[in-house]
Amino acid sequence: MRLADLTVRDLRFAFGQLLAAVLFFALVWKILAPFLPALGWAAVLVYATWPLAGPMRRHWPPVLAAIGATLMLALIFILPALFLSITLGTELHHLLTDLASQDAHTTLEARLNQIPWVHDLLAQIPAPWKAKLMPGALSPDLSAWAGRLGSVAGGVGRFGALLMLVLVTAFFFYRHGELLLDQLRRFIGQVLGQRGDAYLRTVASTIRAVIYGILATAVAQGVLAGVGYAVAGLPAPVLLAIVTLLFSFIPIGTPLVWGAASIWLLFQGDIWAGVGLALWGALVVSWIDNLIRPLVISNAVRIPFLLVLFGVLGGILAFGFLGVFLGPVLLAVLLAIWDEWLLRPVPAAPQG
Repeated sequence: MRLADLTVRDLRFAFGQLLAAVLFFALVWKILAPFLPALGWAAVLVYATWPLAGPMRRHWPPVLAAIGATLMLALIFILPALFLSITLGTELHHLLTDLASQDAHTTLEARLNQIPWVHDLLAQIPAPWKAKLMPGALSPDLSAWAGRLGSVAGGVGRFGALLMLVLVTAFFFYRHGELLLDQLRRFIGQVLGQRGDAYLRTVASTIRAVIYGILATAVAQGVLAGVGYAVAGLPAPVLLAIVTLLFSFIPIGTPLVWGAASIWLLFQGDIWAGVGLALWGALVVSWIDNLIRPLVISNAVRIPFLLVLFGVLGGILAFGFLGVFLGPVLLAVLLAIWDEWLLRPVPAAPQG
């Protein structure tokens, strides 16, 4: 049917259908939007642990296999993440509260004055500038930070609720994963044709590469942080390195670990060790995350390193920590579409 053959009634009917579809999908999005992070994390974690749940699916009844796989997921990922989050918030709150309750006459300036050349430099700074740059007592500032961390710790409850939703969603993914995957394949096949399977393989390989990148980054950060702890003279550097490795799976977990260690060294009077550990953590331990993870992903899925770097950093800015997966996946699919478009044969021009 040509456009000229359409009547006004047909156009009104088509417009009404389009408007109803847009309204329907807008309402569905409004309902599901709060749960998209749980759905995304459940999909990623179930995919990562799907091979581990293989023996359960083969030898157990379907419901028991899904329950067992969900409990396995909780023991491997969910419960440790929740425990570390609660411990992190509690310990940092206690640390800053204890520091705030120390003698108010213990000032940052007094600590820095222990270094001769720093003392001479501070003596040259005018008093009004010094008052702004160097607050007298650290206690009020630390009290404010302790209060802020207390409010942040209140978010642990929301984080726990998200993890419970992830577990519930993961149970149904384990139970009906093969059916959902088959439906997804058929849907993509209806929309994209034979290209759909290639795009799904790209998504799967990229998610797998991101998981490998996260594990490699955690090991590297733990080792490098352990070197910094040992050089700074902290007790039990190996234990602190393991804690850093575990906290690297939590967003901004690693900086808080070496940051707390640096603060502890500063208040013990080890100015050089505290400043050195802070610089090592900021310039090496934390930055290595932006190098190793894109490098592992780019080598695994044959995507340019710069594109993966932009995907990881841009994904985090756009979607939070879930963007670590979404960013590279979306750019990998875009690159696959681009390559396919470039390789498509150009039809020959008709000869006159």
